[in-house]
Formats: sequence, structure tokens, C-alpha cells
Amino acid sequence: MKRGRILVFLTVLLALTPLSPLSPAAAFGESRNLGGAVYAMSNSPEGNEIVVFERNVFGRLTLGQAYATGGIGSGGSIDPLGSQGSLVLSANNRWLFAVNAGSNDISVFRVRPHTLKLIGTYDSGGAFPTSLTFYHNLLYVLNAGQETIAPNITGFKINRRGKLSPVAGSTRILPGGGFHQVGFSPHGDELIVTRGGADADALLVYAVDEEGLPDSTPTITPSVGLVPFGFIFDRLGHLLVSEAGSGAVSSYAIENDLTLRVINASVANGNIATCWIAGTWFGTVFTANTGSDDISSYRTRPPFGTLQVKEAAAGFGNKPIDMATTASGRYLYVLNAADGTVGAFRISFRGKLIDLGAVAGLPLTFAQGIAVR
Repeated sequence: MKRGRILVFLTVLLALTPLSPLSPAAAFGESRNLGGAVYAMSNSPEGNEIVVFERNVFGRLTLGQAYATGGIGSGGSIDPLGSQGSLVLSANNRWLFAVNAGSNDISVFRVRPHTLKLIGTYDSGGAFPTSLTFYHNLLYVLNAGQETIAPNITGFKINRRGKLSPVAGSTRILPGGGFHQVGFSPHGDELIVTRGGADADALLVYAVDEEGLPDSTPTITPSVGLVPFGFIFDRLGHLLVSEAGSGAVSSYAIENDLTLRVINASVANGNIATCWIAGTWFGTVFTANTGSDDISSYRTRPPFGTLQVKEAAAGFGNKPIDMATTASGRYLYVLNAADGTVGAFRISFRGKLIDLGAVAGLPLTFAQGIAVR
């Protein structure tokens, strides 16, 4: 390839690579450290714990240690939190954040190569925290609410030692009920919240200012599908939303006025309870279909954010719920709620899943949350 063509190719590649949750920036670090870890949350009402699964260079897991969060989980049946994002890592893999739904607080851990160190637990600013999102030094929590306590989102800042402090004036009461995930857009200038099931299915968007404060009220766009649940962004900033009631995924573009423009409406996979969603920078997207015990794969088509089902049943689990991919896009990990295992899959170059087996170590039914480094 001639020098001029190489320069053009690199220019186009960089132009198509905004900062994104699916960015491959950390992939090279993953290859150097020859493995990593998968974290899952016991969510036990007797005392919440983070269970560590060591991950070798081939993607296979072995059970490691458990670390108390200092808080209490909710317990309950399968998917008691009804959320995506209850356990999240910072982009640099330095901090791990977990919700304690039973004690209404958040735990912060310092991530070390083979251990976790609890920094502290902090009041979540509401009742029944279920979902977290992190951007730079800013953490937001979705408090789903309980009985007479209204749901809200509340912000925190983290200092260099991992301690959280509330962002004054950041709490926003959410309209209605049935909220499932809060998440930052790729550049951190919007917060998105999914609402589905209890009230009118919708997607809420808040603009976030330089001080980390959201708009006083959200821009609300009705969902094109039933029960919008989890979401991610593709590498070009399109919003991909899983729909638990439709067994589908929809894609949207965020407009300047914060409304959402539909790109693809409810691309169905033919399965049941499509709640959780994860993806790779290379455009492969996976959904956990809890009701049909399987995993679907999709393909996104740049630059427009269109969606296509690749395999309706690309893999299988035992009531699969939370899921996460590695930064390199090589591996997918899925929490199987019915048997307390974490399932491991290698993702082939063409996006197919190769089953690497499952490892036990979590309590049955009420375990929730997964994160991978």
C-alpha cells in the first residue's frame, strides 16, 4: 500500500473512533497482563460480596476470593434488582463500584492485580440502588425507590484515594417508576435512563453540564418497543437498547435537542425476555434472553447504526442475566442466575460464540451484576 493511501486509511480510522464504551483502547493492556478477572456480586441479604473469577489468557475462569462490600444485598428470586449496571469498573480498571440494594449504599473497591481493597461504603442518596455509571471522576447511581420513596438519580465525585462525595444539587426525582439502567453517553455530556414496565415505556435523556449536574427535567422519548431495559453505545455513538417485552433491540441517534431519532425499531430475535445487552468495538452485539435460556447475536452496520440479527441462539445459559465483554472483544461472560455460575465464551473473528464452560461460585437466583477486566 502506498504511503498516501496509508495516511488516508489511518485518518478515516481515527475519525471513526470516538471515545466509547466499546473502544479498543484497553485491548493492548489486556494482552500484556495475560488475563484478568471477572467480578460478580452475590447480592446476599446476609451480607453482599464481590466474587472474583480469575481469567487466564485463553479466557477460561477459575474461582477466586470473595470480598465483603460492607453492605447488604436484596436477596430474592432471579433478577431481583431488575437492572443493568449494578456492578461497574472505571475505564482505567482502577475502581470497582457496587450497589447494596438492601442497605441503600454504594461500595468502592480499589482494584489490584489479584485482589480487591474496600475503600468504603457511601449512602446512595435514595432507596434501593440498582444501577451505576462512571465517567472520568463522576459516578451516578439510579435509586429505583421503594414504597413511599420516589426513584431518583444522584451524582458523586471520586477523589484520588477512591472516596466518594455527593455532588451538591445533583439529585433528580424520576417521573414514574420501573427504571432499569442509568448510563453516560460516550462523551459524558448526557445521562440516559430506561423506563419500562410499570409506567409508559420511555427513554429519558438529561444533559450534563461541566459541573456534573443534570438538567432539572429530562427529555423523554417514548420507546418504540416494549419494556426498554439495558443499553450500550456503538463506536459511533448510536444508542442500542434491549427490549425485555419485545424480545428485540432498537437503535437510536441522540439529536441536538436531546430527543431520540429511531434508526432501527425493535429488531426481534425470536426469544423471550431480552433484558441485558453487551457488545464489542468491532460491531457485534449480544443479548441475554433470560426467558428462553439463550444468547442472541446482532451485527451493527456503520456509519448509520442499523442492526441485523446474526444468530437468534448464538449461545446458551441457565437463566442468563448480566453480561459483559472484554475490551479486546475476544470474550463474553454471562451470569447464569439459576445455577450461580459465570459462563465464558470466546468470540470468533466472525462474531460466533465458542463455549468455554461455566464456573460455579455464586448463590442461586439472587446473584446479580458482572464486570470484566
